[in-house]
Amino acid sequence: MVPLERWNLVALGLILVGVSLRLMLLKQHWPWTDSDEGIFGLMARHIAYQGEHPTFMYGSFYMGPLQAYLGAAFFHLFGSSLLALRLGLVMLFALFLVALYLLTRTLYTPGLSLLTLTLLSLGSPYMLTYELRSYGGYLEILLCGTLALLIATWLALPTSPTLSPRRLLLRCGGYLAWGTVVGLGLWSDMLILPLVGLSGLLIVLFCWSELVRLFPIVCMVGGLALGMWPLLAYNLHAPPGLDTLSAVTVQQQGPVPLHYTPALVWQQIKATIQLSLPTISGNPFCPVSEVPVLRDPTSAPTLACRLIHLGWGTGYLLLFLAALGLAGWDLWRLGRRPRLEGKANKQADLVRASARLLLLIAAAITLVLFIHSLAPLKWPSLHGRYLIIFWIALPAILWPLWQGARVTWSFLPRLRQPGRALCLALLLLLLLFYGIGTAQAFSETATAQMYYQQDMAFVQRLEELGITHFYSDYWTCYKVAFLSQERLTCGVVNQQLQPGYIRYWPYYWATHADHHAAYVLPRSDYDAALQALMAQQNRHYRLTLYRDYFIVQPVG
Repeated sequence: MVPLERWNLVALGLILVGVSLRLMLLKQHWPWTDSDEGIFGLMARHIAYQGEHPTFMYGSFYMGPLQAYLGAAFFHLFGSSLLALRLGLVMLFALFLVALYLLTRTLYTPGLSLLTLTLLSLGSPYMLTYELRSYGGYLEILLCGTLALLIATWLALPTSPTLSPRRLLLRCGGYLAWGTVVGLGLWSDMLILPLVGLSGLLIVLFCWSELVRLFPIVCMVGGLALGMWPLLAYNLHAPPGLDTLSAVTVQQQGPVPLHYTPALVWQQIKATIQLSLPTISGNPFCPVSEVPVLRDPTSAPTLACRLIHLGWGTGYLLLFLAALGLAGWDLWRLGRRPRLEGKANKQADLVRASARLLLLIAAAITLVLFIHSLAPLKWPSLHGRYLIIFWIALPAILWPLWQGARVTWSFLPRLRQPGRALCLALLLLLLLFYGIGTAQAFSETATAQMYYQQDMAFVQRLEELGITHFYSDYWTCYKVAFLSQERLTCGVVNQQLQPGYIRYWPYYWATHADHHAAYVLPRSDYDAALQALMAQQNRHYRLTLYRDYFIVQPVG
């Protein structure tokens, strides 16, 4: 038996390896940035240097800006930069790994917890991107969701029937911590709702005798209000249609409700299995990027790639269903077990089995809601991030393979050796594929540095032309504003040069008030707009070509 301290030391080493790999990538400007991340960078600057306290990500009413607040703290330490903005993400990810290690060790075995840490210290380029690019919400879901289930499990495990004042205070602190973590998670992103809801169900099922005293409920509600206070304060006064619930509904279904038909549902299921599940679960082969402006690598839709996507997605789904069935079977078997052992031991086993099943049910609910949404119909690979709860469920999904590699297969003795070998081979293959994905990310660092140098050269060129305000598309505007330290600010316009997808209106009004504001337009999308602009009789413009942009400046 390996001492617990040794398991903890190995876990610490794996977490340090994962953090070091991510810091090495960040140092080389990987992943390259975009305007979504630029928004968080601008928010962090405004928090750090202008005293702003935003409730949500600019332009949204449902995503908390915790990453921007962390970025502001690091700006005070290291100055405003892309690297400083992302350091908070590394911290959140490290805390997530610690929490997941503790949760997996509590629900399963120390060995599986180390395997999970090994896999998540690596990852595909897609996985690493959403761990290192400041998009908001996703790392908070991972950390708060894992902590919510961990705290709920700790509260549900049996304790001494006579509680000392110190023990009572500790448990009340646990209820308060659960509420705070859940509130913070809900403020950050509502995608966490299935997991935190079922973690609350675990508390209700096993702690009901304490809950009737009301004091634990007061602690939970108080923590919940504390964690999500900015969300509550906003929605108390939000105009109709601009509240968080309306925003989440539009995000889920789109501005126009979907008319479901069997063909549409089949398309949603197929896209989820072929693209969304392989992407979020770490498939490093044949990446798909539906948005060319993001500059992410993409592969041709060859037959081989389609087979890889289908095989990975189908295999992952079958493994998930097997894990769900095994968790249900374990709980049912425990419920029928005769009382031949201590009541406390049986309750502890029931708590762990219930927590395992509830974790997988939360992932299943998330999957069903995803399939039922607009996400798999529009950019199913890019939107795979909405299934990020599956990272928390990774140890539960791997449990059938882990068990299969260790048990004696007494119920099928002829398949004992082949079955164990197959499970072990699948685990080793998964580890190999995650290692390949990490190597792919490092192979893209030269491209990332090239993109960063091009972006900074673009900023310098605009400044050389004397531009301070400009109109542009969304994917140029906020990225340039952040990289220029707000020396350049912009208004987002569509291809008709009308107000476009504007997340920060003060920039647009400042640009609109500047009669010398330039137009910085991507060549491929704004050709017609350029012709209309240059054809104006009452104004004259000077045209400069720079890489893929038309730079149009008013003369006189």
